[in-house]
Amino acid sequence: MSENKHNLVELKHVYRYYREKGGGILSAVSDLCLSIGRGEVFSLVGESGSGKTTVGKMSVGLTKPSRGEVLLEGVNIKSLKQEARLRKVQYVHQDPYGALDPYLTVREVLERPLVYLKRVKEAHIREEIMYERLDQIGLGYEYLFKNVKELSGGEKQRILLARVFLIEPDYLVADEPTTMLDSVHRTETLNLLVNLRKKMDASMMVITHDISIVSLLSGRVGVMFQGEMMEVGTTEELLKNPLHPYTLALLAVTPDKIAKSKNAILEDNKHRDLSLTRTADYKGCVYAGACPFAFEKCRIEKPKLVRIEGTHSVACFKYPGESANLAE
Repeated sequence: MSENKHNLVELKHVYRYYREKGGGILSAVSDLCLSIGRGEVFSLVGESGSGKTTVGKMSVGLTKPSRGEVLLEGVNIKSLKQEARLRKVQYVHQDPYGALDPYLTVREVLERPLVYLKRVKEAHIREEIMYERLDQIGLGYEYLFKNVKELSGGEKQRILLARVFLIEPDYLVADEPTTMLDSVHRTETLNLLVNLRKKMDASMMVITHDISIVSLLSGRVGVMFQGEMMEVGTTEELLKNPLHPYTLALLAVTPDKIAKSKNAILEDNKHRDLSLTRTADYKGCVYAGACPFAFEKCRIEKPKLVRIEGTHSVACFKYPGESANLAE
């Protein structure tokens, strides 16, 4: 059991390995420790392939860690039955087109969790709840009778959010909630997400490649690269005083470029030999092959997260500091 009653979700020394076609072992997440407090919004930032989605899915029990444990209210999440888990934690997929069955009506999408998870037996009460949620997301009652395939991308994303908040989970993961939306729907969805979360008082992890939106959403931010946490701090600490070379590079690249390319930050970088850093037996810093400041120690020893000031921590040999345990 966890001794910290203020933490809702805890990931303790979690690893996730995948076997490649050639038989090798790929390390997707390595020795990651993280806690998310009750009512906290935490953003996880990094390029595609950094391990963010794997961490998000492990935190809600959709993916099992290869090693380590994930705790929800001090209980290992793998010990929870599926129904009990789904009442407490929910995951909003980044693709609203793939996440919803196009042949269902909006009523079917919204009513099913009320019947099977919330156990609301009275039809008129379910009707009232669905109407209230549609109103909260800015859609009228008539949407209940529309098929999912009739909806725009922005409307689908709203329905996804409405479905999640019908359940009223304690913890929510929003995976790239605005990636597939235009600028108008992007702003609307972000505002909706913030407002709904406040009403539910839920904890939330926001997964994004766009570091510019974290100030709108979260109080604390973690930056990931190739399955490891590079830097963690409050939004203000990280945006005003970025420490890790990767964070600096991430802030310098436009979100559109990151979205289009898995290794956008590395494309024009002369220091980008990453051939060894993804193997399970690599011992050095995973960013050493791309870092212009790397020296010999970086390639043979892995830097630990050290606390610099306040809650600001960084995994880089450039900075001496006190060891930071993000699972506390």
